[in-house]
Amino acid sequence: MGTISNNDFRIPKDRLAAVLVTVGGERLAGELFVQASPRNRYGREEAADILNSAEPFFPMLMHDGAVFIVAKDRVRELESRDPMPAEEWQIGAPATIEVVLTGGAVHTGNVYLESLSGRTRVLDYLNRVGERFLLLYTARGTVLLNRRLIERVHPLD
Repeated sequence: MGTISNNDFRIPKDRLAAVLVTVGGERLAGELFVQASPRNRYGREEAADILNSAEPFFPMLMHDGAVFIVAKDRVRELESRDPMPAEEWQIGAPATIEVVLTGGAVHTGNVYLESLSGRTRVLDYLNRVGERFLLLYTARGTVLLNRRLIERVHPLD
């Protein structure tokens, strides 16, 4: 009978580079642990899958090798290089918006509005989607914004 180690319980995971900004303004550059996911269109988890899952905490590997366990409620924003949606994956019409967060951070990019009732208003999208983080597609990649810290949104279309 062999000895059981912690490694016996680990799930093989890939890593996704990300820059996280806390509610207090601290910037943490590192990597998220992502696993293959048959439910995901890209074949693996994305940053949005991790931050919008039910668990209140997630691990992040820092560049110096340290692992931090981060509280999702204390994340203001997270940038990553998740793939831009290919045409066949776009669920709805793109809308360009500017988002202002508590503390003054401003982000501009696209959200994709689903047309369930024939209407594709930004207001309906913001009020209907129940996820913890808003996924914004920018020129640099994706940015996840904590919905509780959004002060205002300006539709630019």
